[in-house]
Amino acid sequence: MKKLSYIGLLGMLMTVAFLSFSCEKDDICIEGTLATPLLVIEFFDINNTTGTEVAKNVTDLWVEAVDPNTEIIDGIPVIVDAIQATPQTVSTVSIPLRTNETSTQYRFISEYEEDVDGNQLGNEDILTFNYETQEIFLSRACGYITNYTLNVSGGAVVTDDGNNWINLTNGIQISEINVQNETVTHVKIYH
Repeated sequence: MKKLSYIGLLGMLMTVAFLSFSCEKDDICIEGTLATPLLVIEFFDINNTTGTEVAKNVTDLWVEAVDPNTEIIDGIPVIVDAIQATPQTVSTVSIPLRTNETSTQYRFISEYEEDVDGNQLGNEDILTFNYETQEIFLSRACGYITNYTLNVSGGAVVTDDGNNWINLTNGIQISEINVQNETVTHVKIYH
């Protein structure tokens, strides 16, 4: 009888030891851990004839989602996920893509300003980014990130509105279809 109790006790101790060594400690998601990457877009001069690409600033560029997430604050709809606070003259912009869909649309407005009534002025082009998503598990503390693969054909498309500032013929080039980090240019736009 004592042998059985010793064997039972030894079995329980081995089970507890096995379980404690197989469990992971709580993870801590440290700063600098990978995050869902932004799509990096760079603007170039379409009229450059030197044979090399020359970056070209877009004057007073304003970028916003076509269907932004909004919240009503004091009776006024406010964009929750704004890309920027003010128009900027830039040759590069980084934007998020939707993780729960396979396309995202943005308004790219060149020479943006608002009139006295708050109406947007400038030349607006609507771009649609088409892609596939891949969720990647990092850890319990950090959760998941999403990487994207832009479609080879039609990964970035500008809507023809008859007054586009982005060149419709050769204006968009996908330079890297895999959106896994923000250290490379994914899309080149010529204007």
